[in-house]
Formats: sequence, structure tokens, C-alpha cells
Amino acid sequence: MSNTLEDKVLDTHGEDVQARGTQVSEGQVQDFWSTFPMVYGPTATTPEKIFENMERVLRDQFRYMQGPDEPLLAGLLDYAALKGKPVLEIGFGTGWLLNELVRAGAQVHGIDLSRSHEALCRYRFRDQNVKLQIASAENIPYPNDTFDLVAAWGVLHHAADDARCYAEVHRVLKPGGRMFLMLYRKGGSKYYYQNIFRKGVLGGGLFQHRFNVDGFIRSVTDKYSEDSPGAPISRHYTEPELRRLLAHFSRVGLRITGARDELSEIPLSHLPISNWVLSENRRAALLRRHGGFWVVDAIK
Repeated sequence: MSNTLEDKVLDTHGEDVQARGTQVSEGQVQDFWSTFPMVYGPTATTPEKIFENMERVLRDQFRYMQGPDEPLLAGLLDYAALKGKPVLEIGFGTGWLLNELVRAGAQVHGIDLSRSHEALCRYRFRDQNVKLQIASAENIPYPNDTFDLVAAWGVLHHAADDARCYAEVHRVLKPGGRMFLMLYRKGGSKYYYQNIFRKGVLGGGLFQHRFNVDGFIRSVTDKYSEDSPGAPISRHYTEPELRRLLAHFSRVGLRITGARDELSEIPLSHLPISNWVLSENRRAALLRRHGGFWVVDAIK
């Protein structure tokens, strides 16, 4: 019999997890992100250059999510409300979101499986009171009811056991605490054109998976450097799947968004006329309806 909320969540979603479940282990996920850290560029450079490049790329790709002089994701996250509050980021990468949380005056904690990410951020926050650990979101090393905010931007769709991660986030949030996530969306131009058509049809991925679309999509990977083989797993969610997985939260808000260059993947997007057809306002409007990301704002 299930006694804890986590057990209930895992029992409720066990069939779904098994159906989507993977042969991927958490050790494989850790090894990948330690070997291929998410730096959007060459790793053979100084940490300062890595941090500067990430800031530049993210400000360009997420330009519709904050103003030019605002913190990254300021259009999605109320930083002022976090001053003095304990917050946790899962999968902190190069520390760009940790940095915004520090500037907001929050009490900042971070966990990441990647040894490379942990080393970069220990260096980046060496003079700050930021508490970092190499740890798993499947077993968050904090007591119940610890945090006002748990954030994970583009992380938990790569987890070996995503349902357990969401149960753990719920456990460590205070009552009324907020979970803020970005997850891949099953839908939109990037999903259908780049993943299904280019990788699945032209690239032969669907044939290799015997036209099992779900199995193929689980194998669609992220490549963050030229020599990267791609992440071991990349899940893409529908709205009903997410609402089922997150049913233990008292409120779940979902909105669609995406990176600016998603629309550069579609045919004819590189023609000179495309900048007129796809003005910045049109791009922003399209991404709000057809983008490749879910932004999840859930309350315990």
C-alpha cells in the first residue's frame, strides 16, 4: 500500500512512466552532462568567456521573455518576491539563473548531476553564499517543506525518472511554494519539422524505431557541441500528460513559449523576405501558440 505522497504519485503514474520509460540510467545522464556540459559553444576557453557567451546567447534566444535591461526570464519569474527566500535550482548548468537569483537577494541553493557544471559554478560563485551540490532530482537532499521556489529550466525532461523528480520537488516545497519549470513540448514547428520530418523521416529515425513515434521521440536528442552524441533522453510532453504527472500540485499553470531561432528551422526562413514575414512581433506571437517549450508554474 502507498503511504507517502511520492508513493501515491509514482503509483498513479507508474503505468505512464513505464510506457514512456526508458532504458536510460541516471548514471548515463550524469556521464553525458559531465562530458558535454551545456555551454552553447566551445568548452576550451576561460570560465568567464563561457559565462559571457551563455548570457549573450540566452538574451538573444529568450528575448521575448524579458526586456533588454531586465534579468533573464523577468517576464516569467517575479524576482522581487524572492528576496530573502530559500530557493533551489535543479540542473544549474553554467549558473545563469542562479546568478539572477543571487542578484534578487534570495537564499540560493543548487543541485546538478554534472561534475562539469558543479566545477564551473563553484568557481563562478566562489565569493557568494551559494550552496551547491552534485545531487539527483530523484532524491533531493533536503528536508520536506524547505523552499519557497524550486526552478529547473530545460532539465527534468532529461531525467531518467521524471515522475519521481516531480514528486521530490513537491516534497521539498513549502506549502504554497512554487515550482517553475521549462519542459519540451510535444507540438509546434520545431517538434514537427525538425524532429519528426528532418530527423524522423529524412534522417531515418522513424524507420530505425519501426515507426514507433513515441519511441523515436524519446530518442530525439539535444546536441550542445559539434562532437556531442546528444543527451541520453529528451522527453516531449502534451498538456494532458503534464497535468496528469503534476496532479498532486494544487494549481498548475501552463504556457507555451520557445526560443527565437525555433522558427529559423522551418523551410524558406532564410530567404531575405523572411525577416519581413516573420517580424519580431510575429515571431513572438507564433511562439506563444506554436513554440517548443512549456513553462510550468505550479503551486504546492
